[in-house]
Amino acid sequence: MKYVLCFIYDTCVDFEISLTCHYINSEEGYKIIYVSYENSPVKSLEGMTIIPDRTLSEISSTSDIYGLIIPGGVERVLRPELESLIRNLINGKKLVAAICAGPEFLAKMGLLNDKKYTCSMEPHEYEEKGEKDPFPRENYVEARVVRDENIITAKGNAFVDFALEIWDWFDLYEYETERDETKILFSPS
Repeated sequence: MKYVLCFIYDTCVDFEISLTCHYINSEEGYKIIYVSYENSPVKSLEGMTIIPDRTLSEISSTSDIYGLIIPGGVERVLRPELESLIRNLINGKKLVAAICAGPEFLAKMGLLNDKKYTCSMEPHEYEEKGEKDPFPRENYVEARVVRDENIITAKGNAFVDFALEIWDWFDLYEYETERDETKILFSPS
């Protein structure tokens, strides 16, 4: 079984990850595992209650983990157990995918210092709160989704493109035109 973790936390944005997780879970041989800091229900920004499958501290090995998905959200707190997991996955050349404000976790760790990325966070949002902008803005790309080696980042409104890029990373398309057909299926007409 190939496990893909999805990090959930209070105020995470569930719609940014639902399409991605649904499709991965529907693939034979793949399973999404929802992980959180605590072993208690998480309330998404939209009000959905999600029960994590495991805590981050219960993840002792990344040998059978093939990736991590990080949604955006309001309360983005980087703790050592998440940082350790991300570093292990990055060093193992496994996927780390973050959408909307989720790339902030990677920026705070310095992982975007030599990577192209995109996100929904603007410098003024940090200035207004009296915080230092953690993003290396010289590497920012104005795009819906950006893939640089094993890191995928996306703007929040690009959740379909984000899903398609992750599915492509895992080579989940059965035939050559399936990606384009899927994009048309989920795009507004």
